Amino acid sequence: MRQSEQYKTFFPGNINPDGVSVKYSEQEYLNLVDAYKRKIESIGLNADLILTNDRIETLVTNVVSNQEFGQRVQAVYEQVLTSIPQVKEYYQQNFGRTLTDAEIIASAIDPNISQGLSTGAITAGEVISQNIARAQIGAEALLAGIDIELQTAEQLRQQGLSREQARRGFQQAGTFMELAATQQRPGVTAQDIVEATELGIAQQQERLGRIVAQSTSQSAAQLGAARTREGAVTGIVEQ
Repeated sequence: MRQSEQYKTFFPGNINPDGVSVKYSEQEYLNLVDAYKRKIESIGLNADLILTNDRIETLVTNVVSNQEFGQRVQAVYEQVLTSIPQVKEYYQQNFGRTLTDAEIIASAIDPNISQGLSTGAITAGEVISQNIARAQIGAEALLAGIDIELQTAEQLRQQGLSREQARRGFQQAGTFMELAATQQRPGVTAQDIVEATELGIAQQQERLGRIVAQSTSQSAAQLGAARTREGAVTGIVEQ
């Protein structure tokens, strides 16, 4: 099995130059790669974006321990933090956009990411750790007075919801949920509202549209009744 091409795909860099022996057992290899990923995740970055098969192969081929890799990552991280304002200014002047701290750190670790960000091949959401993205979505919900479960935050993250979209969506969600409650429409959640207003999911947009339409209709009826009452009172006074 270790001599197969499939093995090289799943365990890049593990075969020694003799073509027979390996640097690590398969379990040791998996543990090592997992440790690499956790080092990247610890600074808020998406490990799957940075730890490509080519990079893993280079690290394993050169027998880089997880401790050494962590020290390298931390050194780059600390070095970049001191120059973030200047790097942001450079990107704004040359590419017309402001990078987040995470994007800048990822670019410093992998120049290919820098190129991908400048061309649009890589989005800001792809750079951030999944754990961080989930936490940001949950935090925006809490700031809007809404408590969502981790599973909900993960579902929204998988659908591509950004932190900015989460902020806008959850800030509106409370109002629409109150409208749904007054209309006796059970089961309308903050997730439904965010999916309608920020993610453009057709089914949820239709559902929200019905809530808005009924609210508009009720408001028009109430306004008409108020005008009728005002006219009646005026008529009595005039008599």
